[in-house]
Amino acid sequence: MKWSVDIKGTLSPLSILGAFFQKPNTIPYPAVKKETAKGYRGFHTNFLADCIGCASCQDVCMNNAIDMIKTDKEYNAKNASQCIPRIDYGRCCWCSLCTDVCPPDSLKLEDDYMNVSKHASDFLYMPKNKGQR
Repeated sequence: MKWSVDIKGTLSPLSILGAFFQKPNTIPYPAVKKETAKGYRGFHTNFLADCIGCASCQDVCMNNAIDMIKTDKEYNAKNASQCIPRIDYGRCCWCSLCTDVCPPDSLKLEDDYMNVSKHASDFLYMPKNKGQR
C-alpha cells in the first residue's frame, strides 16, 4: 500500500480565508434600516380627533388584545365614553380587523414594527396619536 499526501484535502480548509475579504450579505441594522413593504402591518396609530370611543375594535378582536381605557389625552367631542383603545402586543396577531371595523376610520396600522423589551408591561401599547389628517 502506497501512502500519499492529499494536498487538495489538506489545503481546502484554508479556502475559507477568502471570506475575510468579501462584503457581508447582511444589513447593518442599527445604522441602516431596511425599508418596509407597502401595506405592511406594524404598530397602531389612532387619530384621537376622529376616535369616538365606540369600542368596535375591542369587540371584533379575536385575541382580546384591545381594551378601552380612560386617559388624560385630548378627546374628540363625540367621544362620549372618553376611552381610547390600548393594544396588548403580546396577544395581537396583526390581523387588521380592528382597523377594518373602525367607523370613523381613526385606527390605522403604520409601518413601524420594532419593539424589544424585557418587561411584559412594555407590550401594552397606547396607539400613537396622529393629529389631523
